Amino acid sequence: MRERRRVPSGILQVLLLAVGIFVISTSELLPMGLLPDIGRQYQVTVQTAGWLVTAYALGVVAGGPLLTVATVRVPRKRLLLYMLALFGAGSLLSAVAPSFGLLIASRVVSAVAQGAFFGAAVVMAGQLAAPGREGAAISLAGSGLTIATVIGGPLGTLLGQQFGWRFPFWMLVIITLLVGAGILWKIPDMPQVTRPQIRRQLGQVARTGPVLALFTTVFGFGGVFLAFTYISPILQEITGLPEERISIVLLLFGLASVIGNAAGGKLADRHLHAALLGSMGLLLAVMIAFYFTSTSVVPALITVFVWGAAAYAMVTPLNVQVLRRSGSAQDLASTLNISAFNLGNALGAFIGGYVAESRLGLSGLPLASAVIVAIGIALAAGSVMLERSKPGSAREAGQAECVNTAGEASCGMNPGAQS
Repeated sequence: MRERRRVPSGILQVLLLAVGIFVISTSELLPMGLLPDIGRQYQVTVQTAGWLVTAYALGVVAGGPLLTVATVRVPRKRLLLYMLALFGAGSLLSAVAPSFGLLIASRVVSAVAQGAFFGAAVVMAGQLAAPGREGAAISLAGSGLTIATVIGGPLGTLLGQQFGWRFPFWMLVIITLLVGAGILWKIPDMPQVTRPQIRRQLGQVARTGPVLALFTTVFGFGGVFLAFTYISPILQEITGLPEERISIVLLLFGLASVIGNAAGGKLADRHLHAALLGSMGLLLAVMIAFYFTSTSVVPALITVFVWGAAAYAMVTPLNVQVLRRSGSAQDLASTLNISAFNLGNALGAFIGGYVAESRLGLSGLPLASAVIVAIGIALAAGSVMLERSKPGSAREAGQAECVNTAGEASCGMNPGAQS
């Protein structure tokens, strides 16, 4: 009789980390499909409700780097538990918030935990892996982010529409408690990872190359979320799609993001600059097209699918570009790039709110997105030109070894590669 093969305990532990990333990433996406319901609850406009997205993104922007610096000496397992407790408290406050102001505050509380949790989970996944399997473990942990985009956001929207918008937040609280218990019980204490001094890392990322790359991320994803934050009212009021079908569209966008992420990762390994500029150019074309196709259901759905693919095809090239320009400061650069993505989300949601309340209205959001993406393309082109103009650039000094972690990249570079 054949002996049953047991799943290695390390894989189960990494899966637990992936569930934690899934929960926190789902929380970020959750309000986008529920803005009309939340607006009705608190008697505010949908555009005002969009501040929930902006507040969360700004919380990640500020919280990620600050907590990375402040917790550099905290053991990773303890840090994971602290961040889950903070996130759970914010989710609980969201579920019971009696006022819109308190709801915004609760979103900020949840958000500040995201960057630090993600970073610590990725580091721990690599430590839990068997020798030579670190990359696979990091990819598995990071898959929680992609699954949140494909399943978490749409499922949360569906549950919110069926049982009230507070219900998904209660579910987040329950799952967070279960993940915390699992980490406490199953994940061992791990040795600290030595990092370069923070002053040295700051010096590395403050150079022109990394800063330009970070701003490319801000404007690239700012263009994505300027319109996507208000995807629910756009589809209901302009396209004429029933509210109960919005979750299906979000699922379509999520499936496209998986395809785009995979394609972007492969292209970035072969031709980074072409992958970056090509994906951003496609996104620009899609946003212009959506201005015309948003008035009809089938063309709008096709455009949303391509939109999701183009948006997430950018993710790995944007990450790799930042990391290969940051020298020995890749830990801080990775955290700052997560903040840059969320700053783009906040910028997009903020500008989108003003556009939606202007004479342009919701129909003007795709064109406003196109303008922001165009700025991102100009920054990306400048970054590429800067890199090619320097003989000692990362492109010429060494090969980047990158692991696509479902939307995040971790790259080991030749230490001499500078730009």
